[in-house]
Amino acid sequence: MSGRGLKPEERQIWRKVTRSVTPLHTSRDEPDKDADLKALPTSSATTGPGQSRPPTKPRPVIPGTKPPPADRSAERRLRRGRVEIDARIDLHGMTQAAARTSLGHFLHAARSRGFRAVLVITGKGKAGARDREPGEDAPGIIRRRFPEWLAEPELRHLVSGYAGAHRRHGGDGAFYVMIRTG
Repeated sequence: MSGRGLKPEERQIWRKVTRSVTPLHTSRDEPDKDADLKALPTSSATTGPGQSRPPTKPRPVIPGTKPPPADRSAERRLRRGRVEIDARIDLHGMTQAAARTSLGHFLHAARSRGFRAVLVITGKGKAGARDREPGEDAPGIIRRRFPEWLAEPELRHLVSGYAGAHRRHGGDGAFYVMIRTG
């Protein structure tokens, strides 16, 4: 990337910036060009000389979304809507609590019956947030909470993966869920 050279004031700013950062990693083959440059001193307000910093708390684990199935062909069939659906449940129109309970019962029953792929219809949510009653869930809350529910310990062991449904099975308002075998 060739371009104009840096102006003297830009070069000065760049030097300040490069002195204040530490590289993520350096290659062992390349000599350290900036070995003589020292990093800016850190603030000693939190720790005095000879004192170590208190250990930091580990960040809380936020339940993430489960990835689609590891089997590439199963993932491809899911995305294209070419998977045989063993059962389906429609959660839209339910409250969060009722939807979460129904989902748990449904997935447990699906696994006990030996089902492999199920369709969970969450709905997209109401278009008009102004039309909802006080205390009613925000639009699309079931669809937004669905990945969190699957990541909970009670359901995590039942599910090997999930993916958004194909248009013919509900599109953005539905999910395919692959049930773990065994």
